[in-house]
Amino acid sequence: MARCPPFNATDLVVHGVRMNRFAIFPLAVALSLPLAAQSTSHPSFGFSAQLNSPLGELKDDTDKTLGAGASFLVQWDFPEGHAIRPRFDVNRFNVSTYEPSHSNYRESRDLTSLGLGLDYLYYLNGAPKGLYLTAGAGVTRWDLSYTTSDKIGNTFSSSRDTTKNTTSLGLAAGLGWQFTRVIGLEARFLHSPYKAFDLNDPTSTARTDVNRDGNYLQFAATFRW
Repeated sequence: MARCPPFNATDLVVHGVRMNRFAIFPLAVALSLPLAAQSTSHPSFGFSAQLNSPLGELKDDTDKTLGAGASFLVQWDFPEGHAIRPRFDVNRFNVSTYEPSHSNYRESRDLTSLGLGLDYLYYLNGAPKGLYLTAGAGVTRWDLSYTTSDKIGNTFSSSRDTTKNTTSLGLAAGLGWQFTRVIGLEARFLHSPYKAFDLNDPTSTARTDVNRDGNYLQFAATFRW
């Protein structure tokens, strides 16, 4: 499957029409409102607590450690097992540290993502229970904190502390199981590119940007009321 490059400009071109990328989610929500009006029930609110297992380049950036997060969810259920679910996500990935041996130098990175998206759910038995499939899209804001330190005695003193922010289109697909009206489990694959600092040359004082795929698996427990 071809890799989706991150968005480097402030605009997105779709079929020759230039549009602001931040308008994607509000547009999707606006299009979903007529569907919400056809819902057979009032919306249900909920949240999820999740573990994130990084893949590929994100796995390298996080030293192969898990991230964690939480989401706020609103869901409208429709006849025949269809549903839509706007969501707000907060995910944080563990710090990755580079500390060469026999050196007083250290670099560390900290990744946090904020996401605003819209999911489509399809329950295979035609009602909001049991096995379901889900796919979604949204906008993700990545915040990368980058710190370099020098060891003086037994402690490290920060010599440089910078941040890098990336906003990109995020895509997701997965499946879940709704055990009761309240409790469910879900597994999703997410793709949301971001930019990072190239740390391949630890002796260089000039940091160049590199594109990252931003792929990870998410395992979530969902709760609705």
